[in-house]
Amino acid sequence: MAMSIRVNRHNHVAAEIGRRVVSGLYPTGNVLPPEAQLLAEFGVSRPVLREAIKLLESKGMLEARQRRGTCVTERSAWNMLDADVLGWIAQSGADPEMLIRLTDVRMIVEPGACLLAARSGTDEALRKVEDAYQRMVTHVDHPQLFVQADRDFHLALLAACNNEYLAAVGTTISIALTVSLQRMNPVPSSNRDSLLLHEPIVRALKRRNGEAAARASQRQMEDALRRLRG
Repeated sequence: MAMSIRVNRHNHVAAEIGRRVVSGLYPTGNVLPPEAQLLAEFGVSRPVLREAIKLLESKGMLEARQRRGTCVTERSAWNMLDADVLGWIAQSGADPEMLIRLTDVRMIVEPGACLLAARSGTDEALRKVEDAYQRMVTHVDHPQLFVQADRDFHLALLAACNNEYLAAVGTTISIALTVSLQRMNPVPSSNRDSLLLHEPIVRALKRRNGEAAARASQRQMEDALRRLRG
């Protein structure tokens, strides 16, 4: 139990420092505040703080430098495929273009995922895609529940490919995907427009027509980019 509490504390501290780094509160190239200041602010022990810093070092965000202390690294050194780093950047809003670039990646990946899912996905896996779509229909007038179902739709699509690497992509982008969908579907009317673009994907996957599903996915991704760009 004590170990679990300690792990939760160092994860919490790492997340807070990580959010401060991506927001620019702790600018790149600068040294973190003194250890004594951070210990007092977070109310944790030295081992907990040091484990949190090690975690951020493993993500490429911090680096211990001799005679200087722990420095915030340049953004180019960050592990941008780390789920936490992606989530912190998306939630901070500090990088307005980040969600557009993420959608560019999705535009490359998801139509291809439709081809694989239609060919290799089990009936159960494809049912999960359809179930998520049906929840989107059910919650079309409830933005928060709709976004959750929309996120689950895209994660289920990647999982249906029967490819653990694509499933891992879904896990990695999950938080950032949620933020992106919230931005694209702020009101029920936009939700209804979104349903019209998701439904052909479901219909084509049910027929195991990967080409049609991929074309529908491409249209849906193009619409997502249009919405994000305003």
